[in-house]
Amino acid sequence: MIMIDIPNIDANDLRAAPNYVDGQLSLSFAGSADSRSQGAIETMLGRVHTEAMRLGVPEVAVDFRDCDFVNSSCFKAFIVWLEQIQELDSEQQYRLRFFSDDTKAWQRRSLQALSCFAIELVHIESKPSRGGS
Repeated sequence: MIMIDIPNIDANDLRAAPNYVDGQLSLSFAGSADSRSQGAIETMLGRVHTEAMRLGVPEVAVDFRDCDFVNSSCFKAFIVWLEQIQELDSEQQYRLRFFSDDTKAWQRRSLQALSCFAIELVHIESKPSRGGS
């Protein structure tokens, strides 16, 4: 079993958990991320980047379906992460696949804007919320 060195987030109104199964690295977010969560998100995404490179994964999945809101300061951490991926040699780059809930307008707007930074690296897939809402 391969272990990953990525912290969970369970603070304030945000929960985030990494997972690595069958060669697939993923993150699941739930709740809301505000300025109190910014440092934890930045730390988590930095570790995800390190682990994605160590493991040589072709893609990291990020599930936002159960996430109610991410403020702009926290969302900037995802832009920084994407910039780190873009700075890698093309052979080392990995893609980001975001699972979103189309009923949440902020997800449509924010993820579409993020994809504009690197169309070739960001894929957005709309799925119903796991909570059924």
